[in-house]
Amino acid sequence: MIAHDDETRKDGSPVNQTGQEAERHPLEDVPVQAGTPVDGLIRIEDGRVSVVPPKAGGRWPSIKPDRNVLVRVNGKTIDDQYTLSEGDVVEVLPVHEEAVCDIEVTVDKEKMRAFAAVRRKVGKRFKVRDLPESSFGFVTAEQTDIVEPPELTVEGAMAKLAEAGIVYGIDAAAVNTLTAERPSIPMLVAKGREPEEPVDGSIKFFFTEIGEKDIDPNATRVDLYDRISIPWVQPGDVLAEKTDPQPGKPGTDVYGKPIRPGNYRNPVLSAGEGVELVNEGRQAVAVREGRPILEGKTIKVIPTFVVPKNADASTGHIRFSGDVMVSGDVLDRIEIISGGVVEVRVLVSHAKVMGQQGVIVRKGVIGAQIRAGGVSAESKSALSVVQVLSLQLEALLRAVRQLLRDPRMQEAGIPEGQLVGQLLEGRFKDIPKQVVVLEDHAASSPDLFHRFTHLVPALRQKLIGLGRSTISSSSELQPLMKSLQDLALFLEAMQAADADIEVQSLQNAVLEASGKVVINGAGCYYSAITAGRGVKAPRGLLRGGRVVVHEGNIEFKELGGPGGVTTEIAVVGKGMIMAQTVYPNVTISIGGEKRVVRDPTRHVKAFLNEDGHLVM
Repeated sequence: MIAHDDETRKDGSPVNQTGQEAERHPLEDVPVQAGTPVDGLIRIEDGRVSVVPPKAGGRWPSIKPDRNVLVRVNGKTIDDQYTLSEGDVVEVLPVHEEAVCDIEVTVDKEKMRAFAAVRRKVGKRFKVRDLPESSFGFVTAEQTDIVEPPELTVEGAMAKLAEAGIVYGIDAAAVNTLTAERPSIPMLVAKGREPEEPVDGSIKFFFTEIGEKDIDPNATRVDLYDRISIPWVQPGDVLAEKTDPQPGKPGTDVYGKPIRPGNYRNPVLSAGEGVELVNEGRQAVAVREGRPILEGKTIKVIPTFVVPKNADASTGHIRFSGDVMVSGDVLDRIEIISGGVVEVRVLVSHAKVMGQQGVIVRKGVIGAQIRAGGVSAESKSALSVVQVLSLQLEALLRAVRQLLRDPRMQEAGIPEGQLVGQLLEGRFKDIPKQVVVLEDHAASSPDLFHRFTHLVPALRQKLIGLGRSTISSSSELQPLMKSLQDLALFLEAMQAADADIEVQSLQNAVLEASGKVVINGAGCYYSAITAGRGVKAPRGLLRGGRVVVHEGNIEFKELGGPGGVTTEIAVVGKGMIMAQTVYPNVTISIGGEKRVVRDPTRHVKAFLNEDGHLVM
């Protein structure tokens, strides 16, 4: 219906026809005083709209749709109340609710299982209600019919799965059940094929290195020859055998895309001196007599160097890649550096003994320095710093990426380099501290860093002080991350198995072991002990000095002395401290938690509880 003034319609005929053309509108029979405004009217009958324009400046009628009604004025859909004006074309149509029979398809996050559920809804048909003449037309509809949803077919279900991209592992029986039972709860209709995982290669070793037997703390005599077992091999003995890896087979997800199997490990069977590879590199056999060892990942057979008397000025310094056995004493200013185990039958006095695989001193150590593990002990300490620094840098890069994806940070427009600097000053302030610690290791052990001389200066330049302001992008830290990872691999390769030190007693000595320190005799007086895996002296005393263990237990009969001599015992990581008697002025520390003993205490066992507190 087009609304006009009462002169003509859009086609030129009068809005209110007269004579034989049409009946006059009732309003026209009502006498109207000249100049009195009369509002316009709207009427709906059988879905057709009639509009009576206003007179003498009256208001045009308005229209508003209800639910299930579509009102268009001049082709534009009207959602709220709308006041008509001259020339408006008004249409009113019912809005039907279509019957629905649809399939909703969902896929799990692994893309290995597809589920389907049926959604059915009946349809409804409507017609527009008639509306008597009024200045405000609220258009409503009434329901006239109900339409049942269409039937679901197997072909329709398959088409819906294909539309969702599901092409692999479709269960035909499940699809038939879906169309027959029309479940509203999702049911499994397709399943992918899992990849077959590979089998890692492996190396089986047929030898053992130094074995240790437990000491009976109640025994009055200990046979030290029976405590250590050193294996010996002959030429032709098989030392290790490699089993090749088996690759996996790819799988397929429900979208038909292949799933790669995991990577397999293919260990390398490496032969060093005294060993050769046979059977296409799958077996390592000895080519000479000696003691088999595993140095890093390389198998070696090393002989033993025997000193039949004292090691003194007449022998000079001894540096040997295999085991060293000294039948007498090791005396003043002599150095023994061994790539294997050093065994001294008597005592070590004011000398230096270093054994890569361990040190055994049958008697006492006086004013001497003993180290077991050599480069391994140094590399283990440096490796812990490198690993912590690598983890912190990785976390820093993740934090930068998260911030760059944040819409608020994108709107703020903060440069990426500035974000890195702010994180280094705040949340990651420990990174510069770790760089300083790594510098100390590089200065004290230059041989460990000879292939990475550029790394520590580069870390200082980028991560400490004003150097942080030169960073323009986090990508500048990626080469540093790669170098740290290479350094970690190098330090891991430098480490041999844990090396132990075993002595009878200590006095004014320094002991460093990558493994354990065992004291079989009276004890330790005013000495410093550092061990990677623990200190065991169940019958010994610790008078003065300091004992530090990286991880493991510390056991002494007595700690400190009746006179209150200053004594420190610390476990850096996990472990316990045990003693039958602890005297005053002894400091006990585990995992950074410290306690100073003020009164004599018996049967002490110190450890960290679940809350991380030191308990004695």
